[in-house]
Amino acid sequence: MEKIVSWKLSVTWSDGKTEGLAIHLPEYLEAELQEYFRELEELRQEHDEDMRDEEYDFAPDDSKTINI
Repeated sequence: MEKIVSWKLSVTWSDGKTEGLAIHLPEYLEAELQEYFRELEELRQEHDEDMRDEEYDFAPDDSKTINI
């Protein structure tokens, strides 16, 4: 079974500075992310074992911009 071995979470400020947030996450949020990663691993395993009809979509490493 393939495992997720790393992940990143960062923000970019309006002045262009970037700040990593992964080490500053509240415990409840990190727990939610870990559960999500386990679900992704299970979906990937099902795909690799031909247990799913649809393709596993490896999303590109893009950022998401949220206007606040």
